[in-house]
Amino acid sequence: MGLRQTWTSRRNFLTIATGGMAAAGCLMRLPDHNVRTPLSSDRQWRTALCSSLRVEHDYRPRVEGALPAGFEGRLYRNGPGLFERNGYHKQHLLDGDGMLQCFDFSAAGVHYRNRFVRTEKFIAEETAGAFIYPTWTTRAPGGTVANFGGRIKSQAGVTTLVRDGRLLALDEVIPAYVLDPATLETIGRFTFPEGVGMPGCKAHTKTDPRSGDWILAATDYGRTMTLRWLVLARDGTVKAQGAVKSPRMTYLHDFMVTGRYIVFVLHPVEFSPFGMLLGLRSFTDSLTWMPEQGNLVMVLDRSGGEPVFIEAPAAYMWHGLNAYERNGAIAADFVGYDTPDHFIGRAPAFAAVMRGEDGEAEFPGTIRRYVIDLKTKALRQEIIDTGNHEFPMIDLRVGLGKHRYGYFACGRSGDWILDGVARVDMDSGARKEFRFGPRHFVSEPIFAPRGSSEDDGWILTQVQSGETGKSFLAVFDARDLAAGPIAKVHLRHHVPLSFHGFWDAGV
Repeated sequence: MGLRQTWTSRRNFLTIATGGMAAAGCLMRLPDHNVRTPLSSDRQWRTALCSSLRVEHDYRPRVEGALPAGFEGRLYRNGPGLFERNGYHKQHLLDGDGMLQCFDFSAAGVHYRNRFVRTEKFIAEETAGAFIYPTWTTRAPGGTVANFGGRIKSQAGVTTLVRDGRLLALDEVIPAYVLDPATLETIGRFTFPEGVGMPGCKAHTKTDPRSGDWILAATDYGRTMTLRWLVLARDGTVKAQGAVKSPRMTYLHDFMVTGRYIVFVLHPVEFSPFGMLLGLRSFTDSLTWMPEQGNLVMVLDRSGGEPVFIEAPAAYMWHGLNAYERNGAIAADFVGYDTPDHFIGRAPAFAAVMRGEDGEAEFPGTIRRYVIDLKTKALRQEIIDTGNHEFPMIDLRVGLGKHRYGYFACGRSGDWILDGVARVDMDSGARKEFRFGPRHFVSEPIFAPRGSSEDDGWILTQVQSGETGKSFLAVFDARDLAAGPIAKVHLRHHVPLSFHGFWDAGV
Protein backbone atom coordinates (compact mmCIF):
# COMPACT_ATOMS: atom_id res chain seq x y z
CA MET A 1 0.00 0.00 0.00
CA GLY A 2 1.92 3.08 1.24
CA LEU A 3 -0.47 5.37 -0.66
CA ARG A 4 -0.63 9.11 -0.26
CA GLN A 5 -3.67 10.23 1.72
CA THR A 6 -4.92 11.95 -1.45
CA TRP A 7 -3.64 9.60 -4.11
CA THR A 8 -2.43 12.10 -6.70
CA SER A 9 -3.23 15.51 -8.14
CA ARG A 10 -5.95 15.89 -10.73
CA ARG A 11 -3.43 16.84 -13.39
CA ASN A 12 -1.31 13.80 -12.64
CA PHE A 13 -4.42 11.62 -12.57
CA LEU A 14 -5.43 12.80 -16.05
CA THR A 15 -1.93 12.18 -17.32
CA ILE A 16 -1.92 8.67 -15.90
CA ALA A 17 -5.44 7.87 -17.04
CA THR A 18 -5.10 9.12 -20.63
CA GLY A 19 -1.71 7.44 -20.96
CA GLY A 20 -3.10 4.12 -19.81
CA MET A 21 -6.58 3.85 -21.29
CA ALA A 22 -5.30 1.91 -24.28
CA ALA A 23 -4.48 -0.89 -21.87
CA ALA A 24 -7.54 -0.44 -19.67
CA GLY A 25 -9.29 -3.50 -21.02
CA CYS A 26 -6.74 -5.83 -19.45
CA LEU A 27 -5.75 -3.67 -16.51
CA MET A 28 -9.29 -3.32 -15.20
CA ARG A 29 -10.40 -6.94 -15.32
CA LEU A 30 -11.74 -8.10 -11.97
CA PRO A 31 -10.49 -11.24 -10.21
CA ASP A 32 -12.60 -14.36 -10.37
CA HIS A 33 -14.21 -14.83 -6.94
CA ASN A 34 -16.80 -17.31 -8.20
CA VAL A 35 -15.00 -20.33 -6.75
CA ARG A 36 -17.01 -20.67 -3.53
CA THR A 37 -17.14 -23.44 -0.96
CA PRO A 38 -18.98 -22.85 2.34
CA LEU A 39 -16.94 -23.43 5.47
CA SER A 40 -17.59 -26.85 6.96
CA SER A 41 -18.99 -27.04 10.49
CA ASP A 42 -15.56 -27.71 11.99
CA ARG A 43 -14.20 -24.57 10.30
CA GLN A 44 -16.97 -22.11 11.15
CA TRP A 45 -14.99 -20.91 14.18
CA ARG A 46 -12.55 -19.18 11.79
CA THR A 47 -15.06 -16.40 11.20
CA ALA A 48 -14.31 -15.14 14.73
CA LEU A 49 -11.03 -13.81 13.31
CA CYS A 50 -13.00 -11.39 11.14
CA SER A 51 -15.83 -10.65 13.57
CA SER A 52 -15.80 -7.18 15.14
CA LEU A 53 -15.00 -6.57 18.80
CA ARG A 54 -17.06 -3.46 19.43
CA VAL A 55 -16.71 -3.29 23.21
CA GLU A 56 -13.72 -1.53 24.76
CA HIS A 57 -12.78 -3.54 27.83
CA ASP A 58 -10.83 -2.75 30.99
CA TYR A 59 -10.44 -5.58 33.53
CA ARG A 60 -8.17 -8.14 35.20
CA PRO A 61 -8.34 -11.43 33.28
CA ARG A 62 -8.07 -14.90 34.80
CA VAL A 63 -4.61 -16.50 34.72
CA GLU A 64 -4.22 -20.25 34.30
CA GLY A 65 -0.86 -21.50 35.51
CA ALA A 66 1.74 -19.15 36.97
CA LEU A 67 3.21 -16.01 35.44
CA PRO A 68 7.01 -15.75 35.76
CA ALA A 69 8.24 -14.25 39.00
CA GLY A 70 9.07 -10.57 38.60
CA PHE A 71 7.52 -10.44 35.14
CA GLU A 72 6.71 -6.77 34.51
CA GLY A 73 6.10 -4.78 31.37
CA ARG A 74 3.45 -4.09 28.75
CA LEU A 75 2.58 -6.12 25.70
CA TYR A 76 0.87 -4.02 23.04
CA ARG A 77 -0.91 -5.56 20.06
CA ASN A 78 -2.51 -3.97 17.01
CA GLY A 79 -4.93 -5.29 14.41
CA PRO A 80 -8.34 -4.71 12.84
CA GLY A 81 -11.19 -4.54 15.34
CA LEU A 82 -14.16 -3.34 13.28
CA PHE A 83 -15.24 -4.97 10.00
CA GLU A 84 -18.78 -3.72 9.35
CA ARG A 85 -21.02 -0.70 9.73
CA ASN A 86 -24.69 -0.32 8.83
CA GLY A 87 -24.77 -3.70 7.06
CA TYR A 88 -21.71 -2.97 4.87
CA HIS A 89 -18.83 -5.41 5.34
CA LYS A 90 -15.12 -5.32 4.63
CA GLN A 91 -14.03 -7.64 1.86
CA HIS A 92 -10.81 -8.98 3.35
CA LEU A 93 -9.49 -10.39 6.63
CA LEU A 94 -6.62 -7.87 6.57
CA ASP A 95 -8.91 -4.83 6.49
CA GLY A 96 -10.54 -3.04 9.43
CA ASP A 97 -10.29 -0.14 11.85
CA GLY A 98 -7.29 -0.39 14.15
CA MET A 99 -7.70 -1.58 17.72
CA LEU A 100 -4.87 -1.48 20.26
CA GLN A 101 -4.67 -4.01 23.08
CA CYS A 102 -2.48 -3.82 26.18
CA PHE A 103 -1.58 -6.61 28.59
CA ASP A 104 -0.09 -4.73 31.53
CA PHE A 105 2.00 -7.04 33.75
CA SER A 106 3.00 -5.88 37.24
CA ALA A 107 3.52 -7.23 40.74
CA ALA A 108 -0.27 -7.11 41.13
CA GLY A 109 -0.80 -9.47 38.18
CA VAL A 110 -2.05 -8.60 34.70
CA HIS A 111 -4.53 -5.99 33.52
CA TYR A 112 -6.14 -5.93 30.06
CA ARG A 113 -7.60 -3.09 28.04
CA ASN A 114 -8.44 -2.48 24.40
CA ARG A 115 -9.22 0.78 22.59
CA PHE A 116 -9.97 1.74 19.01
CA VAL A 117 -7.55 4.22 17.49
CA ARG A 118 -9.51 7.44 17.04
CA THR A 119 -8.32 8.15 13.51
CA GLU A 120 -9.92 10.85 11.40
CA LYS A 121 -11.62 8.05 9.48
CA PHE A 122 -12.93 6.30 12.61
CA ILE A 123 -14.35 9.51 14.11
CA ALA A 124 -16.08 10.55 10.88
CA GLU A 125 -17.60 7.12 10.30
CA GLU A 126 -18.58 6.66 13.94
CA THR A 127 -20.46 9.94 13.71
CA ALA A 128 -22.11 8.96 10.43
CA GLY A 129 -22.86 5.41 11.54
CA ALA A 130 -21.60 4.12 8.20
CA PHE A 131 -18.42 3.61 6.19
CA ILE A 132 -17.49 6.69 4.18
CA TYR A 133 -14.00 6.02 2.87
CA PRO A 134 -12.57 3.22 0.74
CA THR A 135 -9.89 1.08 2.34
CA TRP A 136 -7.23 -0.97 0.68
CA THR A 137 -9.42 -4.04 0.05
CA THR A 138 -12.92 -2.55 0.16
CA ARG A 139 -14.58 0.14 -1.92
CA ALA A 140 -16.76 2.61 -0.02
CA PRO A 141 -20.55 2.54 -0.44
CA GLY A 142 -21.68 4.92 -3.15
CA GLY A 143 -20.18 3.53 -6.35
CA THR A 144 -17.51 5.17 -8.48
CA VAL A 145 -18.20 8.71 -7.23
CA ALA A 146 -17.46 7.77 -3.61
CA ASN A 147 -14.31 5.87 -4.66
CA PHE A 148 -12.95 8.15 -7.38
CA GLY A 149 -9.27 9.02 -6.89
CA GLY A 150 -8.41 6.30 -4.34
CA ARG A 151 -9.03 8.41 -1.21
CA ILE A 152 -7.70 5.80 1.22
CA LYS A 153 -7.33 7.01 4.81
CA SER A 154 -5.29 5.53 7.63
CA GLN A 155 -6.97 2.96 9.90
CA ALA A 156 -3.82 2.77 12.10
CA GLY A 157 -4.41 -0.96 12.43
CA VAL A 158 -1.26 -2.86 11.47
CA THR A 159 1.76 -2.36 13.75
CA THR A 160 2.60 -0.68 17.05
CA LEU A 161 5.75 0.32 18.90
CA VAL A 162 6.94 2.61 21.66
CA ARG A 163 9.33 5.32 20.53
CA ASP A 164 10.55 8.10 22.85
CA GLY A 165 7.86 7.22 25.38
CA ARG A 166 5.09 7.52 22.80
CA LEU A 167 2.91 4.61 21.72
CA LEU A 168 2.47 4.62 17.94
CA ALA A 169 -0.15 2.90 15.78
CA LEU A 170 0.85 2.58 12.15
CA ASP A 171 -0.88 1.73 8.90
CA GLU A 172 0.51 1.87 5.38
CA VAL A 173 -1.39 5.05 4.67
CA ILE A 174 -0.58 8.35 6.36
CA PRO A 175 -0.82 9.39 9.06
CA ALA A 176 0.40 7.22 11.93
CA TYR A 177 -1.20 8.01 15.29
CA VAL A 178 0.17 8.66 18.79
CA LEU A 179 -1.55 7.12 21.82
CA ASP A 180 -1.12 7.30 25.57
CA PRO A 181 0.85 4.14 26.49
CA ALA A 182 -1.00 3.76 29.81
CA THR A 183 -4.62 4.43 28.80
CA LEU A 184 -4.49 3.78 25.01
CA GLU A 185 -6.32 7.05 24.45
CA THR A 186 -5.56 8.60 21.06
CA ILE A 187 -3.50 11.80 21.39
CA GLY A 188 -3.23 12.81 17.74
CA ARG A 189 -1.37 12.39 14.48
CA PHE A 190 2.32 11.57 14.28
CA THR A 191 4.27 14.23 12.38
CA PHE A 192 7.68 13.99 10.75
CA PRO A 193 10.44 16.49 11.53
CA GLU A 194 10.52 19.61 9.40
CA GLY A 195 12.23 19.09 6.06
CA VAL A 196 11.39 15.40 5.70
CA GLY A 197 10.19 14.57 2.20
CA MET A 198 8.28 11.41 3.11
CA PRO A 199 4.68 11.04 1.87
CA GLY A 200 4.09 8.63 4.76
CA CYS A 201 5.74 5.41 5.84
CA LYS A 202 5.26 1.67 5.65
CA ALA A 203 3.64 0.06 8.66
CA HIS A 204 6.88 -1.78 9.38
CA THR A 205 9.88 0.18 10.62
CA LYS A 206 13.26 -0.91 11.96
CA THR A 207 15.19 0.25 15.03
CA ASP A 208 18.94 -0.18 15.38
CA PRO A 209 19.39 -1.35 19.00
CA ARG A 210 22.98 -0.11 19.13
CA SER A 211 22.65 3.43 17.77
CA GLY A 212 18.94 3.98 18.41
CA ASP A 213 18.45 4.92 14.75
CA TRP A 214 14.88 4.52 13.48
CA ILE A 215 14.66 3.49 9.82
CA LEU A 216 11.43 4.10 7.90
CA ALA A 217 10.48 3.45 4.30
CA ALA A 218 7.65 4.49 2.00
CA THR A 219 6.27 3.66 -1.42
CA ASP A 220 5.19 6.77 -3.32
CA TYR A 221 2.92 6.03 -6.29
CA GLY A 222 2.51 8.35 -9.25
CA ARG A 223 3.22 7.66 -12.92
CA THR A 224 5.97 5.42 -11.53
CA MET A 225 6.75 4.13 -8.04
CA THR A 226 9.36 5.82 -5.88
CA LEU A 227 10.92 4.11 -2.87
CA ARG A 228 11.83 6.52 -0.08
CA TRP A 229 13.73 5.95 3.14
CA LEU A 230 14.41 7.96 6.24
CA VAL A 231 16.82 7.47 9.15
CA LEU A 232 16.00 9.34 12.35
CA ALA A 233 18.60 9.50 15.11
CA ARG A 234 17.76 8.63 18.71
CA ASP A 235 17.04 12.31 19.43
CA GLY A 236 14.59 12.55 16.51
CA THR A 237 16.82 14.51 14.15
CA VAL A 238 17.19 13.51 10.51
CA LYS A 239 20.30 11.42 9.96
CA ALA A 240 19.73 10.43 6.33
CA GLN A 241 16.99 10.30 3.75
CA GLY A 242 16.71 9.51 0.08
CA ALA A 243 14.57 8.34 -2.79
CA VAL A 244 15.01 6.10 -5.81
CA LYS A 245 12.74 5.27 -8.73
CA SER A 246 11.60 1.68 -8.63
CA PRO A 247 11.86 -0.32 -11.85
CA ARG A 248 8.56 -1.96 -10.88
CA MET A 249 5.12 -0.69 -9.94
CA THR A 250 4.53 -3.16 -7.13
CA TYR A 251 3.29 -3.59 -3.59
CA LEU A 252 5.53 -4.46 -0.66
CA HIS A 253 4.69 -4.68 3.01
CA ASP A 254 8.07 -4.96 4.76
CA PHE A 255 11.78 -4.48 4.16
CA MET A 256 15.03 -5.51 5.85
CA VAL A 257 17.93 -3.51 7.22
CA THR A 258 21.53 -4.25 8.25
CA GLY A 259 23.98 -1.98 10.01
CA ARG A 260 24.76 -0.37 6.66
CA TYR A 261 22.19 -1.43 4.04
CA ILE A 262 18.47 -1.39 3.32
CA VAL A 263 17.10 -4.39 1.40
CA PHE A 264 13.84 -4.17 -0.56
CA VAL A 265 12.39 -7.34 -2.08
CA LEU A 266 10.48 -6.23 -5.17
CA HIS A 267 8.45 -9.35 -5.71
CA PRO A 268 6.35 -9.68 -8.90
CA VAL A 269 3.06 -8.34 -7.56
CA GLU A 270 2.10 -5.95 -10.33
CA PHE A 271 0.02 -2.93 -9.26
CA SER A 272 -2.23 -1.51 -12.00
CA PRO A 273 -3.63 1.78 -10.66
CA PHE A 274 -6.11 2.90 -13.31
CA GLY A 275 -9.19 1.00 -12.13
CA MET A 276 -8.57 2.16 -8.57
CA LEU A 277 -8.18 5.79 -9.60
CA LEU A 278 -11.45 5.59 -11.49
CA GLY A 279 -13.21 4.21 -8.42
CA LEU A 280 -13.87 0.81 -10.02
CA ARG A 281 -11.51 -1.38 -8.02
CA SER A 282 -9.91 -1.64 -4.60
CA PHE A 283 -6.15 -1.57 -4.14
CA THR A 284 -5.87 -5.33 -3.61
CA ASP A 285 -8.08 -6.06 -6.62
CA SER A 286 -5.54 -4.05 -8.62
CA LEU A 287 -2.74 -6.50 -7.79
CA THR A 288 -1.69 -9.39 -10.05
CA TRP A 289 0.88 -12.11 -9.32
CA MET A 290 3.36 -12.32 -12.24
CA PRO A 291 5.83 -15.09 -11.24
CA GLU A 292 7.52 -15.19 -14.64
CA GLN A 293 9.10 -11.83 -13.78
CA GLY A 294 10.92 -13.27 -10.75
CA ASN A 295 12.02 -11.19 -7.77
CA LEU A 296 14.18 -8.12 -8.02
CA VAL A 297 16.18 -7.38 -4.87
CA MET A 298 17.19 -3.74 -4.36
CA VAL A 299 20.05 -2.98 -1.95
CA LEU A 300 20.65 0.61 -0.82
CA ASP A 301 23.40 2.06 1.32
CA ARG A 302 21.70 3.78 4.28
CA SER A 303 23.95 6.82 3.81
CA GLY A 304 23.08 7.21 0.13
CA GLY A 305 24.47 6.25 -3.27
CA GLU A 306 23.18 4.25 -6.21
CA PRO A 307 21.11 1.11 -5.57
CA VAL A 308 22.20 -2.37 -6.58
CA PHE A 309 19.63 -4.62 -8.27
CA ILE A 310 19.91 -8.41 -8.23
CA GLU A 311 17.49 -10.98 -9.66
CA ALA A 312 16.09 -13.87 -7.61
CA PRO A 313 13.41 -16.57 -8.01
CA ALA A 314 9.81 -15.41 -7.57
CA ALA A 315 8.71 -15.44 -3.93
CA TYR A 316 6.13 -13.28 -2.16
CA MET A 317 7.28 -11.78 1.16
CA TRP A 318 4.99 -10.41 3.84
CA HIS A 319 7.64 -10.14 6.56
CA GLY A 320 11.38 -10.20 6.96
CA LEU A 321 12.94 -11.83 10.02
CA ASN A 322 16.23 -9.92 10.08
CA ALA A 323 19.30 -9.11 7.96
CA TYR A 324 22.97 -8.70 8.76
CA GLU A 325 26.40 -8.52 7.14
CA ARG A 326 28.88 -11.39 7.28
CA ASN A 327 32.13 -12.09 5.39
CA GLY A 328 31.51 -9.28 2.92
CA ALA A 329 27.97 -10.46 2.11
CA ILE A 330 24.43 -9.76 3.32
CA ALA A 331 22.31 -12.51 4.85
CA ALA A 332 18.60 -11.62 4.69
CA ASP A 333 16.11 -14.02 6.32
CA PHE A 334 12.37 -13.90 5.59
CA VAL A 335 9.20 -15.92 5.09
CA GLY A 336 8.44 -16.44 1.41
CA TYR A 337 5.60 -17.95 -0.66
CA ASP A 338 5.97 -19.41 -4.13
CA THR A 339 2.48 -17.99 -4.79
CA PRO A 340 0.45 -15.67 -2.50
CA ASP A 341 -2.84 -17.44 -3.28
CA HIS A 342 -4.08 -16.79 0.28
CA PHE A 343 -3.95 -13.03 -0.41
CA ILE A 344 -4.67 -12.36 -4.09
CA GLY A 345 -5.78 -14.50 -7.01
CA ARG A 346 -8.78 -16.56 -8.00
CA ALA A 347 -10.24 -17.31 -4.56
CA PRO A 348 -7.92 -16.06 -1.79
CA ALA A 349 -8.70 -17.52 1.63
CA PHE A 350 -8.36 -14.12 3.30
CA ALA A 351 -11.31 -12.83 1.25
CA ALA A 352 -13.35 -16.05 1.28
CA VAL A 353 -13.46 -16.28 5.08
CA MET A 354 -15.26 -12.91 5.20
CA ARG A 355 -18.15 -14.60 3.37
CA GLY A 356 -18.06 -17.70 5.58
CA GLU A 357 -16.38 -19.67 2.83
CA ASP A 358 -13.24 -21.67 2.23
CA GLY A 359 -10.64 -20.31 -0.14
CA GLU A 360 -7.27 -21.11 -1.58
CA ALA A 361 -4.10 -21.18 0.53
CA GLU A 362 -2.11 -24.00 -1.02
CA PHE A 363 1.37 -22.53 -0.85
CA PRO A 364 3.20 -22.48 2.52
CA GLY A 365 5.29 -19.69 3.96
CA THR A 366 8.75 -21.25 3.98
CA ILE A 367 11.72 -19.81 5.85
CA ARG A 368 14.27 -18.52 3.35
CA ARG A 369 17.62 -16.78 3.29
CA TYR A 370 19.13 -14.58 0.62
CA VAL A 371 22.93 -14.50 0.67
CA ILE A 372 23.83 -11.40 -1.34
CA ASP A 373 27.34 -10.63 -2.64
CA LEU A 374 27.33 -6.96 -3.61
CA LYS A 375 30.75 -7.09 -5.28
CA THR A 376 29.74 -9.75 -7.79
CA LYS A 377 26.03 -8.87 -7.72
CA ALA A 378 25.24 -12.49 -7.05
CA LEU A 379 22.46 -13.92 -4.90
CA ARG A 380 21.94 -17.39 -3.48
CA GLN A 381 18.59 -18.47 -2.01
CA GLU A 382 18.56 -21.05 0.79
CA ILE A 383 15.45 -22.76 2.15
CA ILE A 384 15.93 -23.02 5.92
CA ASP A 385 12.61 -24.75 6.64
CA THR A 386 9.96 -26.03 4.21
CA GLY A 387 7.07 -25.92 6.70
CA ASN A 388 4.34 -23.28 6.84
CA HIS A 389 5.23 -20.14 8.81
CA GLU A 390 4.35 -16.47 9.26
CA PHE A 391 4.91 -13.57 11.66
CA PRO A 392 8.70 -14.01 12.08
CA MET A 393 10.24 -12.49 15.20
CA ILE A 394 13.67 -12.19 16.82
CA ASP A 395 15.01 -10.83 20.06
CA LEU A 396 15.01 -7.18 18.97
CA ARG A 397 18.23 -6.57 20.89
CA VAL A 398 20.13 -8.39 18.11
CA GLY A 399 18.25 -6.69 15.25
CA LEU A 400 20.28 -5.53 12.22
CA GLY A 401 23.12 -7.80 13.43
CA LYS A 402 23.84 -11.51 13.51
CA HIS A 403 20.97 -13.50 15.00
CA ARG A 404 20.78 -17.19 15.74
CA TYR A 405 17.13 -17.83 16.58
CA GLY A 406 13.91 -17.00 14.81
CA TYR A 407 10.46 -17.36 16.34
CA PHE A 408 7.45 -18.03 14.11
CA ALA A 409 3.75 -18.79 14.14
CA CYS A 410 3.39 -22.09 12.29
CA GLY A 411 0.73 -24.38 10.81
CA ARG A 412 0.26 -27.17 8.35
CA SER A 413 0.84 -26.66 4.62
CA GLY A 414 -2.24 -26.25 2.48
CA ASP A 415 -4.07 -24.12 5.04
CA TRP A 416 -3.76 -20.53 6.26
CA ILE A 417 -4.51 -21.33 9.90
CA LEU A 418 -1.45 -21.08 12.16
CA ASP A 419 -1.98 -23.24 15.22
CA GLY A 420 1.47 -23.29 16.79
CA VAL A 421 4.65 -21.45 17.64
CA ALA A 422 8.16 -22.52 16.65
CA ARG A 423 11.75 -21.59 17.43
CA VAL A 424 14.16 -22.26 14.59
CA ASP A 425 17.95 -22.29 14.94
CA MET A 426 18.87 -20.27 11.86
CA ASP A 427 22.40 -21.72 11.85
CA SER A 428 21.55 -25.43 12.03
CA GLY A 429 17.89 -25.51 11.02
CA ALA A 430 16.93 -27.32 14.25
CA ARG A 431 13.46 -26.45 15.51
CA LYS A 432 11.33 -26.70 18.61
CA GLU A 433 7.59 -26.14 18.43
CA PHE A 434 4.29 -26.40 20.24
CA ARG A 435 0.93 -26.86 18.51
CA PHE A 436 -2.39 -25.95 20.13
CA GLY A 437 -4.37 -28.00 17.64
CA PRO A 438 -6.40 -27.37 14.48
CA ARG A 439 -9.16 -25.26 16.10
CA HIS A 440 -6.78 -22.49 17.17
CA PHE A 441 -5.16 -19.50 15.49
CA VAL A 442 -1.83 -18.21 16.79
CA SER A 443 -0.77 -14.62 16.18
CA GLU A 444 2.74 -13.15 16.03
CA PRO A 445 5.01 -14.44 18.82
CA ILE A 446 6.67 -11.60 20.74
CA PHE A 447 10.01 -12.07 22.53
CA ALA A 448 10.29 -10.57 26.03
CA PRO A 449 13.91 -10.76 27.29
CA ARG A 450 14.82 -12.33 30.62
CA GLY A 451 18.62 -12.55 30.46
CA SER A 452 21.32 -11.43 28.03
CA SER A 453 21.07 -14.36 25.59
CA GLU A 454 18.71 -14.13 22.61
CA ASP A 455 16.97 -17.36 23.64
CA ASP A 456 16.70 -16.41 27.32
CA GLY A 457 13.27 -14.90 27.65
CA TRP A 458 9.56 -15.41 27.21
CA ILE A 459 7.44 -15.85 24.12
CA LEU A 460 4.03 -14.15 24.24
CA THR A 461 1.43 -15.04 21.63
CA GLN A 462 -2.28 -14.36 21.40
CA VAL A 463 -4.48 -17.34 20.50
CA GLN A 464 -8.07 -17.51 19.28
CA SER A 465 -9.69 -20.75 20.43
CA GLY A 466 -12.31 -22.42 18.29
CA GLU A 467 -13.13 -24.60 21.26
CA THR A 468 -14.28 -21.81 23.58
CA GLY A 469 -14.89 -18.98 21.09
CA LYS A 470 -12.62 -16.75 23.19
CA SER A 471 -9.01 -15.61 23.07
CA PHE A 472 -6.12 -16.05 25.45
CA LEU A 473 -2.50 -14.95 25.73
CA ALA A 474 -0.03 -17.84 26.01
CA VAL A 475 3.29 -17.33 27.84
CA PHE A 476 6.14 -19.71 26.96
CA ASP A 477 9.70 -20.17 28.14
CA ALA A 478 11.59 -19.40 24.93
CA ARG A 479 14.11 -22.17 25.61
CA ASP A 480 11.43 -24.83 26.05
CA LEU A 481 8.59 -24.10 23.65
CA ALA A 482 7.78 -27.79 23.23
CA ALA A 483 6.78 -28.00 26.91
CA GLY A 484 3.81 -25.76 26.18
CA PRO A 485 2.73 -22.51 27.83
CA ILE A 486 3.61 -21.96 31.46
CA ALA A 487 0.62 -19.62 31.74
CA LYS A 488 -2.49 -18.61 29.85
CA VAL A 489 -4.15 -15.23 30.33
CA HIS A 490 -7.81 -15.89 29.52
CA LEU A 491 -9.91 -13.09 28.06
CA ARG A 492 -13.67 -12.93 28.55
CA HIS A 493 -14.27 -12.49 24.84
CA HIS A 494 -12.83 -13.15 21.39
CA VAL A 495 -10.35 -10.85 19.67
CA PRO A 496 -10.24 -10.58 15.86
CA LEU A 497 -7.04 -11.34 13.99
CA SER A 498 -4.25 -9.39 15.71
CA PHE A 499 -1.33 -8.65 13.42
CA HIS A 500 1.66 -7.35 15.30
CA GLY A 501 2.84 -6.57 18.81
CA PHE A 502 5.54 -4.85 20.84
CA TRP A 503 6.99 -5.61 24.26
CA ASP A 504 7.87 -2.59 26.40
CA ALA A 505 9.74 -3.45 29.60
CA GLY A 506 10.54 0.19 30.40
CA VAL A 507 7.37 1.00 32.31
